[in-house]
Amino acid sequence: MFFPVRFFLLVFCLGSITAVAAPKAKTRSAAGKPNVLFIMADDLKDYVGWMGGHPQAQTPNMDRLAKMGMRFTNAHCNYALCNPSRTSLLTGLLPASSGVFGNEQDWRRSVQVIGKPTLPEHFKTMGFATAAGGKIFHANHGGPEGRLAGWHGGRRGFEQDAAWDTRFPETGVQIPDLPVHTGQNFNGMNSWHWDWGQIDVPDELTEDGAVTTWAAGFLKQKAKKPFFLSVGLYRPHSPWYVPQKYFDLFPLDSIQLPEVKEGDLEDVPEFARSYNKAGSHHDEIVTKNQWQEAVRAYLASVAFCDAMLGQVLDALATGPNAKNTIIVFTSDHGWYLGEKRLWHKGKLWEEATRVPLTIYAPGLTKEDTVSDQPVSLVDLYPTLCDLVKIAKPEHLDGHSLLPLLKDPSSISEGPAITTMGGGKKVSYAARSDRWRYIRYADGSEELYDHQSDPHEWTNVAAEPSHAALKQELAAYFPKEFKRASRMPEEVGTKPSDDGSVHLKLQIGDELSAEESPSIQGRGLFVDAVFDYNPRVDADSTLVSQGHAKMGWALHLVAGKPTLSLFQEGKVTSITGDGLVAGSCNVRAMIDADGLMSLAVPGRSEVLGVTPFADGFPSQPTEGLSAGKSFGPLSVSDFPDSTPWDGQVQRLRITLMPPKETVAKPGN
Repeated sequence: MFFPVRFFLLVFCLGSITAVAAPKAKTRSAAGKPNVLFIMADDLKDYVGWMGGHPQAQTPNMDRLAKMGMRFTNAHCNYALCNPSRTSLLTGLLPASSGVFGNEQDWRRSVQVIGKPTLPEHFKTMGFATAAGGKIFHANHGGPEGRLAGWHGGRRGFEQDAAWDTRFPETGVQIPDLPVHTGQNFNGMNSWHWDWGQIDVPDELTEDGAVTTWAAGFLKQKAKKPFFLSVGLYRPHSPWYVPQKYFDLFPLDSIQLPEVKEGDLEDVPEFARSYNKAGSHHDEIVTKNQWQEAVRAYLASVAFCDAMLGQVLDALATGPNAKNTIIVFTSDHGWYLGEKRLWHKGKLWEEATRVPLTIYAPGLTKEDTVSDQPVSLVDLYPTLCDLVKIAKPEHLDGHSLLPLLKDPSSISEGPAITTMGGGKKVSYAARSDRWRYIRYADGSEELYDHQSDPHEWTNVAAEPSHAALKQELAAYFPKEFKRASRMPEEVGTKPSDDGSVHLKLQIGDELSAEESPSIQGRGLFVDAVFDYNPRVDADSTLVSQGHAKMGWALHLVAGKPTLSLFQEGKVTSITGDGLVAGSCNVRAMIDADGLMSLAVPGRSEVLGVTPFADGFPSQPTEGLSAGKSFGPLSVSDFPDSTPWDGQVQRLRITLMPPKETVAKPGN
């Protein structure tokens, strides 16, 4: 079976087309309902005055808000990483239900999420005016160029445009451009966004300052109908670049380091300390005498976040909406500042899972009330529905906090569950009012008694007396971790009679190495039709398979279609002419005779020589994915790589029969 090269080089450029709007869901009237002001900080741990996480924290506005209503001292995220945490909160689904557990994983493509309304989307359907400024869904600083897309999400990130009637700074953009981009290397450690330092920029010209100014203006206007206003404060996310005056609040020689126990990791399973290697980030910070500098920068960023929150609260208090607006303030997860030798987020310990959570509901919550019951961020979706008295969607995993808000002495539905990893490699933590129980994917365990061990320094999981307790807490772990992508049979992985395989992919499809059809000894043909938006798709990946040792990818680099082959860390690429915004068809081929080809809409037909003859020499040990950033693309060579954001109408792969099969008579 042989296809002429010209067949593969056939290209169509369809030009710009007007998208047809999907039918709108019936919208109800929200007349008479209270407003909702939802405020979310990024990477904010318990370094908040009322939480007592650090004695030098200066957060008068967070403390003021906490005393207005109810503060939850035992609130936890459902995943200690930005994207899966925000996805869980905003969809109302635990990671095990959505299948979303990575920062590069576009939650919008999950088959478990599609068709289920997000929190703002649901409020919009219920008749609320929805508005947002700043990071709400996953997004980030956009790297040293402040890119809209790329660098682990960019300033657009995984935005849901349909959720908002009003968006600041503009439709399709979550985070305003930073006045000082990441990568300044103020601290001399050459670690891109692991940087900190004072910037000579007034508050109002920072990205959070711009968001705060916009939100304050929104709140000073009389609402024509009830609103759901979301305000995302990017600090204290790194890099910790904030104005000088916030650093001045914390003289360097006075900074107290977090309490860290020498040998803390000696009693935790190997699975939990696999990151703890010689020359770790913690070792570098300690060796370079930067620990106090880092804690100071984090405290300064928290103080800056607090000042921004204060401006929003003041605007509400002095505006026309104060008496009828519910306020929720929280963070997506915590952060490590050297505890357990960590400097990031993730894992399943208290420092990363515990978050501030305050809810103020006029006419319902009482001033200065406290709940120490375990609650989690997935509970906010049903809680807000109950507070404004609208129907709750059926898919929600969380439990409404309304009973706790009405009666602070009430008992919660169960422990807060936090996830790490996914699929067959998933680990869980259950945090009750007293205990934290962790069960890792390999079956190893940790158990901590917060009555006597608030720092989680002594793992008592091996004590026989705790067997029943562990079983009781483990009963709350999800029984299944659902996959976010379609099943292999839906993609089409079974060979045809002639030995070829025809895959019909959609963005979000992901096959494991075991599920992916073999490419060893084969060539392949890719046919893609997609809407190209140069603002967000210029460095996106359409489809890829494998890794740097053996793999391939059809992707865009600076708007140019690129076909790349990977073998033993070396990259062989051919690149076509730049695409024009609109709908285009690109076809690419890797044959079994050492030829690769790529066609670009009406402009170029590019041929190249593969680094191997007779088809792919081996089967990759990583699977195939559609629309996922990186894959075999290295972060160093392709730092701007990002998941495919736009619509893809057709993405088909034909795997040719193995060469020896083609050569046999009768085939």
